[in-house]
Amino acid sequence: MPRFRLRPVGRLLAGAPSFRTLSSQLSTSVNRLLLLLSLSAFTLSGSVGALYWQSLETRRDLTARNSSLDTQLSSSRELASSFQKQAVTLDAQLGAAKNQLTAADTRTTQLAADLFASRATLAARDQAERTLRDELSSLRRDLAETRATAISPATVTAYQTTIAELERQLATAKDGAALPTAAGASTAVFASRPGRSSAAVVSVGPENSFVVLNYGSARGALVGQKFTLRHGSDLLGTALISDVRSQFSVAQVEPDSLHGVLHKGDLAVLNP
Repeated sequence: MPRFRLRPVGRLLAGAPSFRTLSSQLSTSVNRLLLLLSLSAFTLSGSVGALYWQSLETRRDLTARNSSLDTQLSSSRELASSFQKQAVTLDAQLGAAKNQLTAADTRTTQLAADLFASRATLAARDQAERTLRDELSSLRRDLAETRATAISPATVTAYQTTIAELERQLATAKDGAALPTAAGASTAVFASRPGRSSAAVVSVGPENSFVVLNYGSARGALVGQKFTLRHGSDLLGTALISDVRSQFSVAQVEPDSLHGVLHKGDLAVLNP
């Protein structure tokens, strides 16, 4: 068996490093570690500080942006409020314009109706004027015939009075005044002496069945002659002579032609 030699403990300790050396090495290592930790902490604090300042800058930037956005929002709200007020004003103006347009349309319609009525009145006045002129011409012819046959002065005076009245009515019509509408106002003279182609109704039978005309055989009346009955410019109907006497004749009114009520003094015009 091999043999081991036991060395003395002192020799072994003499060959190992000393405690001071180990302590110095340990202190150096700790100092290095603390330095590294200090450097790391400083670096970390610098990073944290940089992040903090960066967050502050970001916060300031966000605050500024938020303030700018608030200002823009406030301006937008004011602008929207202004637009709403303008819209209300424009709506009111539009309503007023519509009302004015409606009033103008109503006024135009009224003016058109007034113009139509004025034209109708003017046409009626012209027709009445023509009728008066025709009657005046007929009366003048009858007056000339009356003078030629030497009738009584009273009859001539009646003719002259009627002609003067018709001339007055014609002048009134030209001045724009209303014409007289009383029955017989312009045909009263025909009760005494109508023209050769016209006569006057001197009597009306029951229910307008016949009329008596101051138109007899002395003026050429014949059975079967047809007369148109008028009151002014209004057409009343037609009648056929059924009986002829010297100074008057009887005419039967055609029922289907009757358009009104016959009166004494209505005009009867001989149809050609």
